Amino acid sequence: MKTFMERKYKAVSAVWAALGIIFLAGALLMLIMRDDMPQIPRADIAYIGFLIIGIIFLIITAATYCMAKDKNAMIGENDEMSEIISGKAGNLAFLIQTVLLSSALFLLCFMGYANAPVIITLMCIIALSVFIYIISSLYYNQKM
Repeated sequence: MKTFMERKYKAVSAVWAALGIIFLAGALLMLIMRDDMPQIPRADIAYIGFLIIGIIFLIITAATYCMAKDKNAMIGENDEMSEIISGKAGNLAFLIQTVLLSSALFLLCFMGYANAPVIITLMCIIALSVFIYIISSLYYNQKM
């Protein structure tokens, strides 16, 4: 079971690493082509958003990879409550949704596509996602 959990965390960290590398490659391409992209309103600073998102995804990669080595997480996976804990997978979905929506908001700002209504709408969606995450976490903690 321990090796299964380690492989699962390592696979998730590999996905985050791939996304980080894609965003870093996009940042490099936008930096090189910033004068030849008239379709993007703020092509002069768009690469900065992609660079920051790529770095954030690589930090998430490192954190997830370190979780694979966490002995307490492996012990917790083997106990009887692992089935209840696995029911909390919905919380992970909300967390990932929040990271992706925040990334989209950040990139829209740097690319120049975001005006006030777009920013307010996306911020409300992110706030709602965080609120649902907190409520569901509290609910599952009371059930346990």
